[in-house]
Formats: sequence, structure tokens, C-alpha cells
Amino acid sequence: MLMLRMIMEGKYQFSSPEWDDRSDTVKDLICRLLVVDPSLRLTAEQALAHPFFRLYEPEEVRQFCPYRKFRVLILTVLAGIRVYSRYRRARPLTRDVLTRDPYSVRGVRKLIDACAFRIYGHWVKKGEQQNRAALFQNSPKTVLLELASLEEAEGD
Repeated sequence: MLMLRMIMEGKYQFSSPEWDDRSDTVKDLICRLLVVDPSLRLTAEQALAHPFFRLYEPEEVRQFCPYRKFRVLILTVLAGIRVYSRYRRARPLTRDVLTRDPYSVRGVRKLIDACAFRIYGHWVKKGEQQNRAALFQNSPKTVLLELASLEEAEGD
């Protein structure tokens, strides 16, 4: 009740630590704006003419530059052309393409590699000599070559 009565009477103080580092011009402007009687309160024009607002210089207004606007338009058109040309060059993804050469499509290649690494990743050493790429090498292993030669020798 006491606080409500003080607000209605317009009694306040700037004693808290939040107001210690504020200037006197700010406090003066706030005091003139928080007057209970509207006829004695500052109008908007009077408040803007207060010395507090004269402390700050208005920032320089950027001048209109047609070159800058033209450059932005050109970059936008070039980006649109690039997106359109990539869309037009995209090959249709068919079952035949996927069965014949699945590694030719980047998204499918990444998906296959990720799935294979998830399954066989524990076989790949993490050292400097061998890395993840070793899992996907296309060269035959010497052990497999020896097994194949043994099978051929047994079959003859």
C-alpha cells in the first residue's frame, strides 16, 4: 500500500545502485517526465529538446548509392542462374542408374559409405597408417588373392 501511495503521489528516489552511474541530465529528464499533473509534465517536443538528447549526435545517414544497389541485383541474378542451371543439369535418379553405378550419385555414395562404416568401422585402425579410406579401397587384398589362387589350384 505504501508503494502504491508513493506512485500515485509521484514520490520516488534514485538511490539504488542502478542509478549511481547515471548522469544528472538523465535523472532530470526522468523527473520532468514523471510528473503527476499532465499540464506540468513535459510534452514530446519539450522532452526531445532536453539537453540529454542534445548529447548524442545523429548518425550520418547513408547516402543512396545506385552502384551498390546494382551490384546486389547482379549478384542476385547470378545466384538465381547458378541455382537454375544446377537444377537443369541434375540427372534423374532411376533404378537403372542406382543398380548400374550407385557411386556416381554423391548423396547415395555418402549414404553407402556411412552405412558400411557403421557396420565395418571397428575393423578400421584409427592410427596414422590406416584411416577410414582404407575401408573403401578398391584394390584387392593380398590375402584374398592368395585364397583365390588356392581355389583355382584345387579346382584344376
